Amino acid sequence: MTDKKVILATHGRLSEGMMHSVQMIAGKNEDLSCMGMMPGEHYQPMVDSVEAMAKENPDTQYIIITDLFGGSVCNGMTMLAGYPNVKLLAGMNMGLVINILLTPGALSDKQLAEIVEESRQALMIVQPVRTDAGAEEEFF
Repeated sequence: MTDKKVILATHGRLSEGMMHSVQMIAGKNEDLSCMGMMPGEHYQPMVDSVEAMAKENPDTQYIIITDLFGGSVCNGMTMLAGYPNVKLLAGMNMGLVINILLTPGALSDKQLAEIVEESRQALMIVQPVRTDAGAEEEFF
């Protein structure tokens, strides 16, 4: 596999907003798409859509990034994880999406693990730096 497609799959319109935000930084990219499960809908149509793409294009890697591990969207997509050209990630954030999207070509399990770890390290509580007598310095 040399090509990859990144699919953002979430509850509601989160994937649409994430795609828009990623494109503000990384530019428009034909390899990035999104789909969202709206209230009252079932995840199966999204699963069926990705499954059809994966079957039609066995030489293309599909990286599905979902919003929430254990959520219905992620749980539904797990049935696709058995395809050799499908990778499923949960816990979407902008750094993760950009890093995956801008890394050229299909990604190995090792590369995906490294990118996920980098994304974990970017999660932090940001607090002002306190100096003498509790005075706050500017953040930047």
